[in-house]
Amino acid sequence: MEKPALLRGTGEGITMVLNPNAQFHEILEFLKGILEERKTFFSGGAVTVDPNGVPLGESEINLVKELFQNFGVEFKLKGGIELHKKEELEAVPENKESVVIQQTLRSGQCINSQGNVVILGDVNEGAEINTTKSIYVFGIIRGIVNAGDHIVSLGFQPLRMTINGIQFDEKFVEKTYRKPRIAQVVNGKIVIKILGEKKSLRRK
Repeated sequence: MEKPALLRGTGEGITMVLNPNAQFHEILEFLKGILEERKTFFSGGAVTVDPNGVPLGESEINLVKELFQNFGVEFKLKGGIELHKKEELEAVPENKESVVIQQTLRSGQCINSQGNVVILGDVNEGAEINTTKSIYVFGIIRGIVNAGDHIVSLGFQPLRMTINGIQFDEKFVEKTYRKPRIAQVVNGKIVIKILGEKKSLRRK
């Protein structure tokens, strides 16, 4: 299977079989393209997604489900909903002001905290950080990050990013990471700029 997913018609309806060798963001973009291309065909119908070995956690499942719902398609997952549990990297006491992780967050790892979270490495695709305060990443964010305040990183390529309940809904694929960036809410929207500079790097 070369494509991120394969569309199959079965006796039970339409099934999308995921490619276990593809990155999750590639799968998501491919599914979006298929749904956009065949809006009339899928509208009002139901599609079963076969993970085929792709490790889907609750966040990834919700992203796929949301995508299908946006196109008016009923989402079903072969094998049930809880297929892959994320590994909580460490228990963080609620009264702890900050937690420092001295490694890259790998796929399947998750941090839940009530304080600031500092990562000395990347946040890989499939990893997740949730905190009511701020996130500082000395690397590139490719996974899912949810913060209550601001997010600082050397590069932003998030699968999903929310700050104070506001979701960043644009692609940001800056290739140069010489200076840290800060993502914060301005006038009800998330903007990204080089730390210490006023100019926003938000794509139009």
